[in-house]
Order: sequence, then structure tokens, then C-alpha cells
Amino acid sequence: MTGREVRGIRVGCQWLNRLGRALGFSLLLVAGFPAGSFAQTFEITGGETVFSQNSQYYFGEVGDFYPLQRAPATPGGGSPSPDVGTAETGGLTLHLFVAVFYFSYETPGPPMTTQNAYNGLNPAAGIRIPIRNGFWEGDVGLALAEAFQTDTPIESLAGIYLQTEYYQGLGPGAFDFFANYIGYIQYIYGQARYLSPVWESSKKNATFFLGPELIGQGNNTYNAGQGGAVLGVALPRLHSYLTFDGGLLRSSVSDGWGGYQGFTWYVSF
Repeated sequence: MTGREVRGIRVGCQWLNRLGRALGFSLLLVAGFPAGSFAQTFEITGGETVFSQNSQYYFGEVGDFYPLQRAPATPGGGSPSPDVGTAETGGLTLHLFVAVFYFSYETPGPPMTTQNAYNGLNPAAGIRIPIRNGFWEGDVGLALAEAFQTDTPIESLAGIYLQTEYYQGLGPGAFDFFANYIGYIQYIYGQARYLSPVWESSKKNATFFLGPELIGQGNNTYNAGQGGAVLGVALPRLHSYLTFDGGLLRSSVSDGWGGYQGFTWYVSF
């Protein structure tokens, strides 16, 4: 193991430490809201995406959904299904969360290929607004990171973090759009998926969903487009939703086509 890898692991552990502290602060913040009969929902998620063009992305998140009003009594007025891979919510809901990530990639070019990596932490808060057969959510927070680059001192970065999600039941399935913005590198990520149920076990212990996805991301120095398929697996007894995705990738750092694959495990309780 190289000194660079050891340093990356050490810094990653430091970010996980900060994640725990930030989560504790979030829970204390929620505890300050007036008590009521509305149930909170906690979430934990983690996953990875690996690209053929020598790039890896690993992430984790902990969060809390705190209802600000009672869920609508009429059906179709909230987000009654967590099939998209998010917690079930009803009325207007406060969402507090902290995300950590590790992202590494290569920049080719003379005189040599440069290795780049970010260890990041994003504490944020937002509001989830119910709409008919779905929801819209908007979040804002801080984007913090330590940046590593070949033959360059570690740099601490800070900026704004923005996130949004739109979920809508449509036909036999559901459409989901997710996007975020990291201020310190002006980076935009957008992902659109449509998932339909394709099989359910007789005891409803597992439901499988299948559909297409499109992803666009980049800033003023890098951009990439991705397209592929998504397999979702809902496991209600485990309070879990698993996502497997993969497909083709085309980016500004390569002349040809590449590929990508990802996995996410989402738990809410």
C-alpha cells in the first residue's frame, strides 16, 4: 500500500468521525422541535460507482425525516411508496442529512497522468413537499472536502451544496429525477430514472423493478454522459431497497466509449 493510499484512508476515517458528530448534532436539532404525534423516519444509505476510465466514487449518508404536518388523508396526496429508494413520507417534511464521499479520477495529458481525489462531507437540510402521487424536495447545505492531487499539497475546500429530487408515479411505474451541485468545484450532477415493477414474490417479501436511466455531470473542465439500465429490489421486511445500475459512459477525458456500474443499499426505519 502506497503512502498516498494510507493518507487517503486516514483522511477518510476522519471524515467518518465527522459524519457521526454531525449526525448527533442533527438529531439534537430535531429534538428541539415541538413534540407531536408525527413519526420520524431515519435513513442510512451507502454505495459505489466505478467507471472504466479509472474513476471511483464511494458514498454514505445518514438522515432524518421529521414531519411538519399530518399526512394528507386522501390517497395520492403524498409519496406512499418507497419503491424509488427513499423513505415513505406524507405531509410537509423536514429532511436533515449528512453525506460523506470519496471520489478519485485521473487527468491524462503531458507531461504525465495526474491522480486526483476528494474526501468530502456535505451536511444539509431541506423540505420535502408532497404532490399528487409523489413529492418534490429541495435541500441546501455546506460542501466541505480535502483535495489530493499528484505532487500537490492537500487543499481544504468549502462551498455551497444544493440538492433536489422530483418523484412522480407515472403509468405502471414511477419517474425519479435527482440532481445536486457542489460549489467549490462548480460541479453539477443530474440523474433521471423510470422504474416499473416486473416481479413480486408470493409472500411479497421482495419486489423487483426495472427501467432505464440517463446521467449527465460535469463542470467547466470535465463533462460526462451516461446511459444504461437500473434494477431495483425492494425488501420490506429488511426495510431495505437495493439498486444495481450499469451502462455506457462517454466523457471529455477519453476519445472512446467506456462503461460504469453502481450499487446502492438504502435502509429506512
